[in-house]
Amino acid sequence: MRLPHTTDLAGVDAAAIGIPFDTATSYRAGARFGPEAIRSASALLRPFHPGFGIDLVETLSIVDYGDLPVAPGDTEGTYRGVEEGLRPVVEAGVFPLVLGGDHSITLAELRQLSRITGPLALVQLDSHTDTWEMYFGQRFFHGTTFKRAAEEGLIDPAASVQAGMRGSLYGAADLEDARALGFRVIP
Repeated sequence: MRLPHTTDLAGVDAAAIGIPFDTATSYRAGARFGPEAIRSASALLRPFHPGFGIDLVETLSIVDYGDLPVAPGDTEGTYRGVEEGLRPVVEAGVFPLVLGGDHSITLAELRQLSRITGPLALVQLDSHTDTWEMYFGQRFFHGTTFKRAAEEGLIDPAASVQAGMRGSLYGAADLEDARALGFRVIP
């Protein structure tokens, strides 16, 4: 939508924020190119929403906040940077529209958001529950995100739902483990 680029949050309702990171994915690399690809494709979007009958640009103040710095190869360092980078946005009451990167970065986002809101309810649309204890020997990886978030009290699994779980899993325990954490799982 060709949003104005700024880090000035005065009067801003929502900020698009890129996190070009894909170190914590086990499949094909490339998610780090997501933020720029989304920005490029969104240049073709029009601001009028026919379902709501509003012009988003006239109704809301939306900006492009830029990309947060990441540390390729350093997942936990990137998480710390994302938490710190999101702090001014969240503290200003601006809605963060995060453009990822691999979905492991959701943990850092939840850490920052939950500081303001307390435990969040999660609606996860995914093929996998991402509630494994370890993945390729790592505690912080795209397959462990919501296990860590539940353990850290960032989300309330009883108020959360995971939908679309399908395809190949390591076993029936994948769904059972998510349910044991308290998630409602809809395959």
